[in-house]
Amino acid sequence: MNGLASFPFIQRLSRFPRKIRWIMTVALLGGLVACQQLPQAKVPVANRAEGKPFPLGIYGVPGVADLQAVHASGFSLVMGGLDPAYMDAAARLGLGVIAAPGSSAGKGFDAKRVRETVRRWDRHPALSGWYLIDEPDLNEVPAEQVEQAHKAVRSAGGQKPTALVVARGWNLAKFHTADLLMVDFYPVGWIPVPAFFQHMRHGATAARAGGKQFYAVIQSMDWGSYPTEHFPPPFSPRPPTEEELRSMTWGARIIGADAVLYYPYRDGNWEMPRHPETWKALTHVVQEVRRWEPIFAAPASSRRPPRSEMMTDRRNEALEPPILWSVNSVRQGNGFVAPGDYWVLVNTTERIQQIRLTDETWWNVRMSDVRHGDEVAVDADGWMPALAPFEVRILGPLSPR
Repeated sequence: MNGLASFPFIQRLSRFPRKIRWIMTVALLGGLVACQQLPQAKVPVANRAEGKPFPLGIYGVPGVADLQAVHASGFSLVMGGLDPAYMDAAARLGLGVIAAPGSSAGKGFDAKRVRETVRRWDRHPALSGWYLIDEPDLNEVPAEQVEQAHKAVRSAGGQKPTALVVARGWNLAKFHTADLLMVDFYPVGWIPVPAFFQHMRHGATAARAGGKQFYAVIQSMDWGSYPTEHFPPPFSPRPPTEEELRSMTWGARIIGADAVLYYPYRDGNWEMPRHPETWKALTHVVQEVRRWEPIFAAPASSRRPPRSEMMTDRRNEALEPPILWSVNSVRQGNGFVAPGDYWVLVNTTERIQQIRLTDETWWNVRMSDVRHGDEVAVDADGWMPALAPFEVRILGPLSPR
C-alpha cells in the first residue's frame, strides 16, 4: 500500500469515511475481477453501414424543434419517444431514435403493452433500437427481469436491437442480454475524470466478451442541477469543460465504443438551451468529430504505437496509463482528412503529460498536427511536445518507418 499511497486518487480516498473508502475499493477490485471472468466471444462488426455517419447521440430530446437543433449540431442519434409527428420528423432528418417499448424492465413490466408498441413501431425507419431499462444496477432490477423484457420484444416480432445502460461498467458482465450495451458514468464534479475511462474499459470488455455492441454515454451536464445528498465529499459540481468532453469522446472511441452519446439535452433538471457555453463546447466537440470522422471512425491498425515512456505520471488516478494512444488506418478520406495512418493520443488527466519515444526510428521526425493545422516535432532524444490537460492530439498521415 505504500506505493499506492503516492497516487492522488488514493490520497483523496483517505478523506472519505471508512465505510465509503471500503465500498469504493471493493467496487474497483470487483470490476476488475468481473471483466476477467467473462467468456471469450467473437468481436462484433461495427454497428454502422458503409457511408453512414458514426453514431453520435444525445439523451433527452423530447420535441420536434429539439430534433432540429441536435441534427443541425451534428448528432445522428437521439433517445426519444414514439409520437408519430416526432418519429416522422426524425426520419426526415435522418436521425435514429432509441425508444422504450412501452414498458421498462422490472417489477411492473407490462408485456401486453410491449407487444402492442413493438408491433406498431418496430418497422418505422427512424427507430434504431428498443430501450429496455435505465441503470438496472442502481435500481436493483434483477438481470432475469431484464432478460424477460428482451424476450418480450423478440416474441412480439421486434427486429430492431434492444439496448440497456448501466451506471458502472463492470455490471455489464451481469446485464448482458441486450444487443446494445451502454455505460453512463458521470465523474465531473465528484471524482477524478480518469474513472470515466476505467468504467468504459470495463464496459467495452464485457460487451466484446458477449459479442455485443458497446455504447459510451458521456456527461454533458452539471450535477448541481440534481439532488446531491448521495455524493461523498469533496463535491464541487460543475459542467464538463470542452477539453474534458473532447478527451472523454476520443478516449471512449479508442477504448472501443461503437457509438458515443451524451446526457442530456433536456431532462427536466438540466436544460441545455439555458447553458449556452456548455452547448457550445459540446457542439464544438461533435463537429470536430464530423470533420475528422474518417480518423475517429477508423478501426485501430494492427500497427502499435512506438515504444515510449510516460515521463510525468506513470499512472492516472484510476491506476491506468495517463495517455490513451492508438494508430488508426484511414482508407478513404474526406475534404479534411487524407488516407493513411494516424496517431491519436488522449491525455486522460488534468495535468500536462510529457512523452519520450524510445523507438529511435521516430527521433528527429516532424508530423502534421491535424487539430491545430501545424507540425509537431520529435527531437533528437525522442521528446515530443507535452500534452496539455485533457488534450487530444491527432498526428498524420504518418510516413512509413
